[in-house]
Amino acid sequence: MPRILALALALAALSAGPAGAAELRVVVVPDLELADLEALSPRGAIGLLVPDAGPETSADRSLGALERGAVRNSLLGDKPAGERVLEVTFARNVPPGPAIVLGLPRGGTQPNDRRYPIAVLAPGYRGLVTSPSTRIPGLVSVVDVAPTALDRDDGLGSARAADPVAALAELDERIRDNRDAKAAVLLLSLALIVAVAVFLPAVVLPAFAAILLANLVLGIAGSSEAWIDVVTIVLFVGASLVFSRLLLLAHGLLLTGVLAAYLVAMGIDERWVALSPLGPTQNARFYGLSNLLATLLLVPALAGAALLGRRFGMWAFAAVAALALVTVGGSQFGADGGGVIVLLAAYAALIAPYYGLTKRTAIAATAVVAVLALALAVGGESHVTDALGDGPVGLAEDLWRRLRLSWLRATSGWGVGLLVGAGVTALAASALRERRPLLVSYLVALAVSLVVNDSPNDVIVAGVAGYLALSSAPGVARPASERATQAARGPRAQSAPAAMP
Repeated sequence: MPRILALALALAALSAGPAGAAELRVVVVPDLELADLEALSPRGAIGLLVPDAGPETSADRSLGALERGAVRNSLLGDKPAGERVLEVTFARNVPPGPAIVLGLPRGGTQPNDRRYPIAVLAPGYRGLVTSPSTRIPGLVSVVDVAPTALDRDDGLGSARAADPVAALAELDERIRDNRDAKAAVLLLSLALIVAVAVFLPAVVLPAFAAILLANLVLGIAGSSEAWIDVVTIVLFVGASLVFSRLLLLAHGLLLTGVLAAYLVAMGIDERWVALSPLGPTQNARFYGLSNLLATLLLVPALAGAALLGRRFGMWAFAAVAALALVTVGGSQFGADGGGVIVLLAAYAALIAPYYGLTKRTAIAATAVVAVLALALAVGGESHVTDALGDGPVGLAEDLWRRLRLSWLRATSGWGVGLLVGAGVTALAASALRERRPLLVSYLVALAVSLVVNDSPNDVIVAGVAGYLALSSAPGVARPASERATQAARGPRAQSAPAAMP
């Protein structure tokens, strides 16, 4: 009897295999091309694979990320740390049975701007693969393969599509065209802001809002032509001239409407912002707000709160602040933890000269933070909740990583270094002489953003444009002495809504 039991246990151990064994084989087919996905689509779900994180990749880096189920930004150098969790096999042809089949980069260091074919050939997978890492149907990060192969809850899913091959071709083209058009769209936007600030300063903030709305409309429309992007932005800025004769209150409502529009758009379909011309790069961050967009949205977030707060009081200010924080930091929306810290610092700097730490401001601040916490908790997993879930040590490591990335990006070339250095110098010089709380709070936001975010070039370029818009708009940024003047008028004056900058 003992021998029979021992034999049974041995057979059970052999059938179970090693701990953590993959449920699906992972097979790399070096010659697999996107055109091959048409033959594979009847057998499972297909998609486009982003093989690495950061501006560069290689065969060695992408394979290391695949085997470990983790990525490390290429600017930081080495492959991701940790033990291998997958046994990856190579084959000349697609295997007949269930498997995850994919292509990877070949050769040495190369730009990480190409997407590779992937197919999950298994029961239950049909149409396009869906990824919790990208939130864009058909687009997959290399970190999604290991959870899928190991049958974990955070693995890939699938969604039905009438023509998955055509959908992937359209998605690949759109990502590529957005990448190519991004510089032209940004330079045109900056040029228009400068022109309006110099010649038509009364409408510079509506023009700024128009550029943000044009970017959102282009994302919703799925534009993939640079000339369409350019024409749309020019038309939107031209339409903003109707605000030249309207009161500042209308400007404040427009700016607040921009925040609400981005919130609603990300809530309906995250692809609208993710695949907009000024959206994420799709090689490291896939959904939510890019650092460029988050910096541009600082203008409506601060000016909108200031203008409505000036007219309706503290609670209007708090409502706009809550809207901005949820838009930027909500897990189902902007999912930008660094942007949340930037906004909180900016709002604190904006309120302090006018209200100080009173019971009223404490209640308003508590309400704003409570709304933000609820948005982060209810929205599910995201960049923000992942960072918070790692505790203080994880947050410190994340901040250190961001600081390193920020420095490496700022020193990646003499042109970038000159741009960042000149921008920082100009903003620092402005900070030394600036006395208007709205502008001071904006400069505080940029300083914090340079520390907690990892794209200094985007922060500086968008930050200079935003400072120019805020500083040139007449009547928007008022000196802090207004609060003292109001206080000197007596109790009746103080019973009215407190003036905001």
